[in-house]
Amino acid sequence: MPAPTGIMGGMSTTDEASGAAPPDLADTSGYTLDQLEELTGVPARTIRFYRQEGLIDPPRRVGRHAFYAPEQLGRLRFIAALRERGMGLEAVGRLISDPNAELQSFAILLSIQDELLEPWIDDRSAIIDGEEVLRLLGSPHRQALEDLEQFGVISRHGSGDSYEVPSLAVLELAAEMMSAGIEPEVSAQAWGAMQRRISELADELITIFAEHPDHGFAGNDTAAEISDGFRQLRPIALRAVQVAFAHEIQRALGVYVSLASDADAIVPRRDAAAPPG
Repeated sequence: MPAPTGIMGGMSTTDEASGAAPPDLADTSGYTLDQLEELTGVPARTIRFYRQEGLIDPPRRVGRHAFYAPEQLGRLRFIAALRERGMGLEAVGRLISDPNAELQSFAILLSIQDELLEPWIDDRSAIIDGEEVLRLLGSPHRQALEDLEQFGVISRHGSGDSYEVPSLAVLELAAEMMSAGIEPEVSAQAWGAMQRRISELADELITIFAEHPDHGFAGNDTAAEISDGFRQLRPIALRAVQVAFAHEIQRALGVYVSLASDADAIVPRRDAAAPPG
């Protein structure tokens, strides 16, 4: 791992030309842009972008050369780690605006990441043979395998009769819907609609909680307290989705029945008896 270098000690760069302070030729400590890129794995163009956004300090000019202060290496690693965990630049900027809380916040994030990434339901992928899939479906008809494969619930694995199941929970749902008499095509359309909406909802909810860390779990300051609060949130969130969906589907059904009743009052039913001649 290269150490901070001076003009005589290694790599240098001449592309940091703006905002230069009066050169101090006696002080050549720090890291060049090339060294920061090598030490952090962050591309040079991204480092420049972070500098433009005010996330890291500009380099110090020494003649034709530019050096980033040694502490900027830690700052850049910190930003890179947060970005890898999906944090937006605005949230990163707020987090690093308080230097005294920076390392503590990062330590808390690292200590609770396992809790954050814990699966919300007991689900797993599997590779099972076609007969086992049919047993789960409660169907003797191999056409069901083709239907499930067509809509992405299963996919053929190898050249035999084995199938890859990305989600056993989804397969069980498909089996329940087929048992209820719902055609696979209808099930697939309904599932796709739910996934799209719920994906958007999940992203929005994560943003809401991430942007209000001081209010999301009021009074929880330690990693253990935050983890415990998040653990309690899981069943509440799942229940909240269930309640919200129940209310909305009831509303939508009410609208549908109302519109259907109005249509029947205006348009005669096709199977209505013809008027006497």
